Amino acid sequence: MDQKDRIVAQAMQMFVSEGIKSVRMDDIARQLGVSKRMLYELFGDKESLLYLAMEHWFECKRLERERAGAGAGNVLEAMFRVLDCVLNDSESIHRVLNSLRKFYPAVYDRLMSEGAAKSRRDLRQMLERGIADGLFVAAINIELAISVLYYTASAVTDRKDLLLPDGMSEREAYLQVVSTFFRGISTPEGLRLVDDYRKRYVSPACGVPKS
Repeated sequence: MDQKDRIVAQAMQMFVSEGIKSVRMDDIARQLGVSKRMLYELFGDKESLLYLAMEHWFECKRLERERAGAGAGNVLEAMFRVLDCVLNDSESIHRVLNSLRKFYPAVYDRLMSEGAAKSRRDLRQMLERGIADGLFVAAINIELAISVLYYTASAVTDRKDLLLPDGMSEREAYLQVVSTFFRGISTPEGLRLVDDYRKRYVSPACGVPKS
């Protein structure tokens, strides 16, 4: 890891743990034992460093989800594992995104646009694999399916604008939304797996099915 990468990684940890607004360039320089002048020479300003740090953080989250799905027996199990990770990270991601939206809207807009493109790409690959494996019906419009899953799931985990029934937890609501989506596009074999994974993927540990 070169010096610039080391600074980005350390700044990422500070922004996430201490708050985006409260962390100053002075704080980062002091923590790393470098001059503030060096930070400005390398990154220009706090907003540029913030973008790189948050881009790194979201990429780390994406790779965590990728690893969670890698050991699955089929694409449906992989998708349940990945979406379970999304739910487990939802509070920290919601907090970071709210802060970005409030204090650094340009960084927020850029990260959201880039993140949505990566998420859509990953979902597209999974849905195509599910069709090829006979778990999802071939007649679905993949782009519409991606949009429906992405926006309905984010209504629970990110925007939090879905009004939940009294007594229903966010996890229960999320699981029902995701399961209903999968049931709507599944073949008979896919339906069997959806019902099985709905019972299993309720563990608070990312990507770990309930025993």
